[in-house]
Amino acid sequence: DKKHLIDLALLNAQELLKKDTSSDTTKTMIELQTLLELQRLPLRCEVFDNSHMAGEATVGAMIVYDTNKFDKASYRTYHLKAKDEYAQMRETLTRRVESFTKNSPPDLWIIDGGTTLLKLAKDILESSAINIDVVAISKEKVDAKSHRAKGKAKDIIHTLENSFSLLPSDKRLQFIQNLRDEAHRCAITFHKKTKLKLDKESKLLN
Repeated sequence: DKKHLIDLALLNAQELLKKDTSSDTTKTMIELQTLLELQRLPLRCEVFDNSHMAGEATVGAMIVYDTNKFDKASYRTYHLKAKDEYAQMRETLTRRVESFTKNSPPDLWIIDGGTTLLKLAKDILESSAINIDVVAISKEKVDAKSHRAKGKAKDIIHTLENSFSLLPSDKRLQFIQNLRDEAHRCAITFHKKTKLKLDKESKLLN
């Protein structure tokens, strides 16, 4: 009947949209692989960010993006002891490397930070004889300060060889930004949860 045909047409349209979205993402990944000279197509990406408040409730977060979707079951969060940003990222990444025997390495690591943290990540992988691609994404620095909260600040993608300042409309930049933002959201959420717990324990002690 007519309703059945309309439902079928809608279903087919939805399937086509799904496929188109998927192929668009795959196309973006291929373009990223070319731009950043990656060894592998970044089908599975692990993205890292840390969060704290004045050195309190310091945490690390790793989110995973696999074949066109976020793999939330593979997300990991870490309570960190390190006090500065460099040491915190080293602690987060080292703990992830130690779990490679249980959970295999991805195609790509994305670090929320600049070239210093990018080099750190590469050194950690090399010291464990692991060969995977690593890139970093950071806000451009104005007057030597990073402006994460400023709307006009541009994001820059870093490889060990180059830094890329792409237009905000560039799908390749948007793809990396989307993953970075999810890692940031995950880190902030876990930080708030940790801070709340610490505050409750402090009140109980008092």
